[in-house]
Amino acid sequence: MKTAETARNPASWALLALGVAAATALWTTEPPVTHRTWAFVFLWGYFLAWICYLAASIITTRAPGLPRWILLWIVVVAISLRLICLVRTPALSSDLWRYLWDGRAANAGINPYLYPPDAPEVRHLRDGNWQPINHKPIPTIYPPLAQMLFRALALVRDRDAQAFRWAFALFDVGSVLLLMALVGRTGRPPERAIWYAWCPLPATEVTAGSHGDAFGLFLLLLALLLAARSSPRAGPASGLALAGAVMAKGYPLLALPFFVRRGGWRVLLPFAAACLALLAPYLGARRHLFTGLRIYLGTCETNSGVFVLINQLLADFTPRHFIVTRHLMAVAVLAIVVCLTWRQKPTAEWLLGATFAALGAQLLISAPTFPWYVIWIVPVLCWWTIPGLVLFTLTVSAQYYARWLFPGDQAAHYRLLWAGYLPVYALLIAQVVWWRVAGAATTAAARR
Repeated sequence: MKTAETARNPASWALLALGVAAATALWTTEPPVTHRTWAFVFLWGYFLAWICYLAASIITTRAPGLPRWILLWIVVVAISLRLICLVRTPALSSDLWRYLWDGRAANAGINPYLYPPDAPEVRHLRDGNWQPINHKPIPTIYPPLAQMLFRALALVRDRDAQAFRWAFALFDVGSVLLLMALVGRTGRPPERAIWYAWCPLPATEVTAGSHGDAFGLFLLLLALLLAARSSPRAGPASGLALAGAVMAKGYPLLALPFFVRRGGWRVLLPFAAACLALLAPYLGARRHLFTGLRIYLGTCETNSGVFVLINQLLADFTPRHFIVTRHLMAVAVLAIVVCLTWRQKPTAEWLLGATFAALGAQLLISAPTFPWYVIWIVPVLCWWTIPGLVLFTLTVSAQYYARWLFPGDQAAHYRLLWAGYLPVYALLIAQVVWWRVAGAATTAAARR
C-alpha cells in the first residue's frame, strides 16, 4: 500500500530523498582536524541541510493529498537530524557547563543566584568541568524552573553533561509532536510541522549547542495547545504551562497579555500562583536574584541588528548609549505587544500569531540575538510562510559562526552581521507592505 501511494504521488519520493539528503548533509559537519576550519565545514553542511529543508517544506506545503505515512517520515527524519547532531556536529556552545555547574551547586545546598562560579565560597565544587564555564564572575541568569531541571539532570550525571544534551533533544522532539497536534487543531495539515521539524537551526542548536531553550519552547507550545483546546477561552492549565515556560526562559512573558485577554482570571491567577511557587525556593538570594540577568542585559548585544545600529548612533550623544538603546527597544517591543493585545481576536490562530510576532519583535530589534534564541519563532512557519524568517534560519547561524573564520577582525564581523540582516529585514518589510496592500484591496472589494 505504501509503495502504491508513493508511486501515485511524486512528492512522496521527493520527501524521502530530501530527508535522507538533509541527514547526510548534517553528517558532514563532523569537526575537522584543524580548529581553524571547523566553522567552514559546519556552515557548509548546515547550508546543504537548509537547502534540503527548504525544498522539503515547500513541497509539503504545496503538495495535495500526501499519504499518511509522510507524517511518520517527518518525525523519523526529525529524530535522525538531532541524533546526528548529537554525535557528529562540533560543540557549538559552552553553556551546558554552566547548566551543570548550577545543578551541582544546587545539589550541594547552595543557591545558584548567590555566588558566581569563581567565588571563593564555592571553590570546593570545582572540578575538571569548571574551566570551560563561561562568564565565571557573573551569577546565573537562568530562571527558577530551568534551575530545577539543571538540578535534576545533575543528579543523573554530575561529572559530565550528557544528560543535558539528551534531555534537550527529547524536549525538542516533543516540540515537534506538539506542533503536529497544534497545527492540526487549528485546521491546518499537520505535515506543516516540517517547517520546524526539519529546520537545521533547532536541530543543531538544541543538540550540538546544548541549549535549554528547547525546554522553554516545549512548555510554550504546550500552553498554546492547551489554550487552543479550551477554545474559545483559555483555561487554568494553559496559565500553568505558560508560567512554566516563563520560569524556564523569560521570553514567553511577552505572551502573557494575549493569554490573559483570552482567558482572563482563569489564566492570570494560576499563572501568578505557579510563578510564585517556582520562585519561592530561591528568594533567599534576595537582591542577588537578578544580579546576573541585570549584568547580562546591561552589556550583551551579540549578533543583534537594529539594536547595534541605534546603539552606535547614540554613542555620539550620550555615554549611557547602551542603556538608552536598551530602554528604547524595550519600549518599542512593549508598544507592539500592547497593539497586538488591543487588536486581539478570539481565535486560536490569532493567539499563535500574536505570541510569535511579539517574540519575533524582541529578537529582531532588541539584543542579543544568538542563533539558539531564534528557535523560539521558527514554529510560526508551520502556519504562515514568511520568507524573511525562513532566510533568517540560515543567515543567523551563518553570520554568527562565520566570525570564527575571521578571528579578531571586527570590521569583517560587522560586514557579516549586515550581510545577514539586510536581506531579512527587506523581505520582512516587503511582506508587511504586501499584506497591507492586499488587505486594503480586499476591504475595498467587499465595500463595492
